[in-house]
Amino acid sequence: MAIFTVHVPRTAPGESPAPDKIVFLRDGFSWPAFLIGPFWLAWRRAWIVAGLWTLLLVALALVAWKMRVSRDAISWLAFALAVWLGFEGERLVGWSLGRRGYVEQDIVVGDDIDEAEEAFFHRRCAAAKQDAAREPAP
Repeated sequence: MAIFTVHVPRTAPGESPAPDKIVFLRDGFSWPAFLIGPFWLAWRRAWIVAGLWTLLLVALALVAWKMRVSRDAISWLAFALAVWLGFEGERLVGWSLGRRGYVEQDIVVGDDIDEAEEAFFHRRCAAAKQDAAREPAP
């Protein structure tokens, strides 16, 4: 079972966001983020984070080159940063979504994203039915 955070765009009070605009982010280790970090961030539309991550890698390489750090040490540092991005990449994408006006609204559990979407929308429809039942008829 995986845990997914649900991010929805801000809308006017009483308005519901379009289902295709809702984003589900899986918590946990991301192999694509680990293997192809900046490209994965750009693919996920986290442009600022992708740019900063690339600048960080270039800056570390330049500093290591100037200080004549061994290639083994540079490799271990790059590996450690890739592991960190693998674990925290989805949170960075969530931060980027927050900058674009999204709000973390819910947490759902499912074996895969399809099951998480089903659980979220089922719960959302049930809550809407309850709200409609509570409102008095005109």
